[in-house]
Amino acid sequence: MWSDRLTPSSRQALVERLRAVLPPPPSDARSHNIRLPWTHEVTDVAAALWRQRDFLWLDQPAETRLLVDPVARVTVRNGYATIRGPRGTARLKTHGLDLIEAALAAWGGPSSALLCGYLGYELGNELEEVRQPPRRSGDLPDLHLALYDWRMEKGPDGWRLCGTGAWRTRRAEDLEKLLQKESATKAPAFTAGPITSCPTDQGFQAAVARTVERIYNGELFQVNLCRRLETALPFAHIWPLYLRLRSISPASHGALVRTGARSAVLSVSPELFLSVRGGLARSCPIKGTRPRGGSPEQDRELAAALASSEKDRAELAMIVDVTRNDLGRVCAPGSVTVARHAELVSLPTVHHTYSEVTGQLRPECGPAELLRACFPPASITGAPKIRAMQLAAQEEGYRRGPAMGAIGWISLGGDMELSVAIRTAMASQDRVWYLAGCGITAESVPEEELAESQAKAVAFVGALGAAPIRPADRPNP
Repeated sequence: MWSDRLTPSSRQALVERLRAVLPPPPSDARSHNIRLPWTHEVTDVAAALWRQRDFLWLDQPAETRLLVDPVARVTVRNGYATIRGPRGTARLKTHGLDLIEAALAAWGGPSSALLCGYLGYELGNELEEVRQPPRRSGDLPDLHLALYDWRMEKGPDGWRLCGTGAWRTRRAEDLEKLLQKESATKAPAFTAGPITSCPTDQGFQAAVARTVERIYNGELFQVNLCRRLETALPFAHIWPLYLRLRSISPASHGALVRTGARSAVLSVSPELFLSVRGGLARSCPIKGTRPRGGSPEQDRELAAALASSEKDRAELAMIVDVTRNDLGRVCAPGSVTVARHAELVSLPTVHHTYSEVTGQLRPECGPAELLRACFPPASITGAPKIRAMQLAAQEEGYRRGPAMGAIGWISLGGDMELSVAIRTAMASQDRVWYLAGCGITAESVPEEELAESQAKAVAFVGALGAAPIRPADRPNP
């Protein structure tokens, strides 16, 4: 259950294990915000740092963050965690969400220190009983977070070095030396090979038809189903692939996360999962999609069709109800409000409708409690959430991993910002794959849902410059 938590003694034992790897911050730790006299373009700085271990780029239009060299690293795979820090490495059996709660307790305080990375979709199985598809070779960890005590930020007023002296110091001169040492990564031209689809177009339409029948039979109201698009791609091409993705589909919550020597997560998500500022929680679920038109007139017609679609408005309304319920578990009574509903947002490749739900967290609740109440995101599960998760796992037959989970940061001071990891690709073992999902309701038409999934994959396929999509069998374990 979402409300199940470690006993106080078990939680404290986990806190002590974490502190054995990285000591708690001193109570008088200071935060720093240092102006940098840089005129570098963001992409030039990112290109120079891309080869760094644990490189992470939170790529937002208003304020971008570039992070390297964390003070601690946390990963979870199959219920076992590995924590690395200056005092060594700890390996233990634990749940990912329990580990986040313990990390905030063990190292909490400095608001300038950020836990950054991703929470994989399958962490939701820690909260509810969902039979997991088998893990296949190349699948990434269920959770990958690193604690960054310093970062570079570029906002409207220029570059800044932000962080805390809780564990170590950083100087602007150190960053200049690092940039001079690292030559910028070039973006070589490439063309990917054929893309395989699992399931096939026909298989996806059959899954939609079966799901519609289940909805009519009363099993559930809505479920998100995904197709997995995959191709071979040398890891050397991941950097230019991300540059192409962000160029084709600029994102409000873009991210490039290097998770290992030859693995990464690339996201151009437009959707906010959870934001916390001063105890105010926000979530902005997206539902309803139309492709952009080939002419201004056609584009306006497609946007108007989305705005007037009863099916899409019903789909969004159901997800808003799930989001309200999730926030209501940890927010003050009467504070959960739908601030916006069914508003149109037009992106370079698609139109969407979205809503905004807010609530004031209760004093005893923070990011860890909010994640337990809301994870995984409502918009990529369905209604009711647990049955939707079960059916999606059954129909898809593979783990979603970072895709459809969450990407972003959690401050040790209690604020947080995480995207829904839609429009997200994963790279490992010289392969790259991407999930394109659709919300299925009683009014879904298989051919139309297939077309929607294709529209959501336009940026990925275009960035690859790939050959046509071909069928694929279900992935082997």
